Amino acid sequence: MTSLAHHPLAQRVGKVVGHGGKLVFGRVLDTMLSTPTNVPIDAVRDVRRVLIVRPNFRIGNTLIAAPLILAVRQRFPGAQVDYLGGDTTAALLAHLPVDTVHRVSRRFITRPWRFVALFASLRRMHYDVAVEGGMGSFSGALYTYLTGAHYRIGCGGKADRFLNVRLPEVHTSHAYDTPLAFAGLLGVSCPDHPVYAVSAEERTAALALLGRLGLAAGSVARPFLAMFVGGHLEKRWPAARWMEVARSLATLGGPVMMFLGPEEARAERNYRRALPASVRVLPPQPLRLFAALWGSARLMVTADSGPMHLAAAFGVPTIAVLHSDASLIYAPRAPQDRVLVRPTAAEAVAAVVTHPAWADIVSAA
Repeated sequence: MTSLAHHPLAQRVGKVVGHGGKLVFGRVLDTMLSTPTNVPIDAVRDVRRVLIVRPNFRIGNTLIAAPLILAVRQRFPGAQVDYLGGDTTAALLAHLPVDTVHRVSRRFITRPWRFVALFASLRRMHYDVAVEGGMGSFSGALYTYLTGAHYRIGCGGKADRFLNVRLPEVHTSHAYDTPLAFAGLLGVSCPDHPVYAVSAEERTAALALLGRLGLAAGSVARPFLAMFVGGHLEKRWPAARWMEVARSLATLGGPVMMFLGPEEARAERNYRRALPASVRVLPPQPLRLFAALWGSARLMVTADSGPMHLAAAFGVPTIAVLHSDASLIYAPRAPQDRVLVRPTAAEAVAAVVTHPAWADIVSAA
């Protein structure tokens, strides 16, 4: 059963309430806090402890911000680098060069004393620097302020009152370029795509599951097409269209694995009934195992979603089926990626079968 947190109505209500709450809270703070004197970034020295602040619960947003970890490591070599993130996406940071990951939870809304305890603990750690990893996020800047860090670095703008090292606002045409531009303001660099690391144990577990599905032999995965049918709110593609694409590709002889997200868990039986047995329908998996499986694919088809950004981190060719032009800022852009906006099922199938990777998938079937 879909949890309340993953229910589309709850997500829409939460989005509206969140935006309204930030607006009201911001106006209240305008009467309480003045904007501090700005400190040049070059004056930030003798740094021993750094906290990157990106308290977000979306897979994609966490992955897009992950390159900042590498940038901060360059800017403050030898410093301890910690991370404040969302509890549901903290696992994405495993095996990256982070010393400690602190977690914010949505449950803090009903347990505010835990929120207070978390920031009291962070203040006792006496961070020299806190970096607002949303690069323009109001809530991220607020949390940066609450850490009590001596230097609070972020992009200036709507949250100036929370920052005392205010960098120019970053404006880029693609989401992946934002961390790169921000890193440049710090005087360093970082990858221009999401980063993610799979452990040897996770790779072994993924191969074992693929083997049970007939998609791996020993330590080698067979080429297969991965489809993720989930997505956030209006970014989702209709289930009937996914099924049409999967049936067409299965008829053409390519191994297809359909990955379901938490929102699709209750529809698993419907997918299995509607699709031929040659289409492997995979129910929701633990996040790290899902990622290792997803990264084993030869070609991926997905809507604008967290797995789309995982694909970019793995460098696996991706066909993105986007519901609106607004998603283009997040679209994959590697040479073998393909981007379709509001495509029909037939157009999506055509993009797959004309992709160079499809020949590898069919020949290995």
